[in-house]
Amino acid sequence: MSKKAVIFPGIGYHADRPLLYFAAKLAVAAGYEIIKIDYPHCAVDLLKADKEVLKEFSVSCLKTAVSVLKEKEINADDELLFISKSIGTAVAAACARSFDTKIGHIYFTPLEDTFDFVSPGSGMAFNGTNDSWADHKKVAGLCKAKDIPLTTIEGANHSLETGEVITDIGNLQKIMEQVAAYIKK
Repeated sequence: MSKKAVIFPGIGYHADRPLLYFAAKLAVAAGYEIIKIDYPHCAVDLLKADKEVLKEFSVSCLKTAVSVLKEKEINADDELLFISKSIGTAVAAACARSFDTKIGHIYFTPLEDTFDFVSPGSGMAFNGTNDSWADHKKVAGLCKAKDIPLTTIEGANHSLETGEVITDIGNLQKIMEQVAAYIKK
C-alpha cells in the first residue's frame, strides 16, 4: 500500500500558492507521494462569465486528471488524499468516482457545482464569506447536507485572503493546523 496525495489546483491558483503548497508539504511530512494535476489553459474571465464554458472546461480537466492518475497506477489498496482548490474541488470530487477506494478530501473554496459529486462525509472544506466564485451561504448549506465540516474565514475572498497580511498569515496557520490534523487521521 502506498500513500498518494493528489493536488487539484484552481485555474489561477496553482500548486505553488500558499494553501496548496503548505498542504502538500504537510502531506509529504505524513509520508504521501505528491501527484500534481495540470489543466489545459483557459481564460479565467471566460469561465466566470459563462457557466456552460465552465462546465465544458471542468469536463476537460476531469479527463486530464483521470488520465494522469491512471498513468500513476492508482491501486485499490492505495491510501488517497485529494487536496483541491476552486474548480479543482469539482474535478477532484468527480475524479474520486473513478476509483474503487476510499479517498479523503480537503476542499479549499469549493464551487457550488462541486457538491453534485461529493460523497457524504468524504472530507473537510474551507470557504470565505466574501468569495466571488461561490455563495458562502449556499456552500455552507451544501457542506451541511453532505456532512462535510466547513471552516469559514470571515471577510476572506476566493483565495481565503482578507487583504490584511498579518490576519491572512494567522488564518493560514489555523487552516494548516486543521489540515495537518485531518491528514494524520
